Amino acid sequence: MVPLSLLAGACGGGSSVPDELSGGRKIYGSNCATCHGGSGQGGAGPALGDVMDTWPSCTEQQEWIALGSERWKTVHGPTFGADDTPITAVMPGHEDRLSEQEIAEVAAYQRVEFGGGDLAAVLADCGLPAPSSGS
Repeated sequence: MVPLSLLAGACGGGSSVPDELSGGRKIYGSNCATCHGGSGQGGAGPALGDVMDTWPSCTEQQEWIALGSERWKTVHGPTFGADDTPITAVMPGHEDRLSEQEIAEVAAYQRVEFGGGDLAAVLADCGLPAPSSGS
């Protein structure tokens, strides 16, 4: 039997995740880790360590997650992110399988866990409630 602590680390960075990010961690493990890696290290999709540089605005990152690459091209053109990176691969859109709340949660998780963002600032930028006093 696999220890629960090992299972918990398989879908995230392995560090303790604040309660405010637990939903995003679960969503990431179910929807993103297959391509971006369990620790955001990349694989079929890019690594997420520079997510804060790619998406300075959480709102834009949430739109990317919702639309995916093909719809993004239709709405915004053939590039994405702050550096206008050409879209060369396909990222699926998630607006039909995740709610706006879930998209905000997974974006916040990625920004804190992989991008090193400040929890309170990221939650505010992503439109989520401020951290509890215990976090």
